[in-house]
Amino acid sequence: MATKNGFDIGSLFEQELQARNEDLRRQAAVAMLPKLRPGARVTMAEFLDSLQQHKDVWTAVLSMGAVEFMSLISGGSRTETAKPVAESSKRTRISDAQKNSLKGAIVGVLQQHKDGLNRAEIASQIADDVLATIGVKRDELADKLRQPLGELVADKKIHTVGEKRLLKYHAGTKK
Repeated sequence: MATKNGFDIGSLFEQELQARNEDLRRQAAVAMLPKLRPGARVTMAEFLDSLQQHKDVWTAVLSMGAVEFMSLISGGSRTETAKPVAESSKRTRISDAQKNSLKGAIVGVLQQHKDGLNRAEIASQIADDVLATIGVKRDELADKLRQPLGELVADKKIHTVGEKRLLKYHAGTKK
């Protein structure tokens, strides 16, 4: 059944339902793996053969690394790959327009501080209204400044003094 814009709602629904079903089956397979503990009389080959007889479990095992698999069947803690990724941990890239706006904000902040600032201090000096205009959140700003700072140094619009943890950025070219 196609709609005006050409989408087949029934087909899209079935695809989504199938994807959710596969996800749920994988989660169930991963959840039951720690409960499987081969005895001392069972060889690893026999254990793996028994797993291969269950399609969903074997598919989940094939998607794991060896360390993750061994950790699960030995009763160790579940690894990060078995847990769903939180929405807040997704990384996003800044656009060229955002990057250029950040460059302007960085140069403006550094011109007001003759003693120089490190990356975290620069991030704290950029006003909230500027961030709202640029479209970058305060908590991710320090990480988003890495690329614009590097490009400004390469373009010789700002310069650095110090190394690693003591690195400070200064406005203008090096004296």
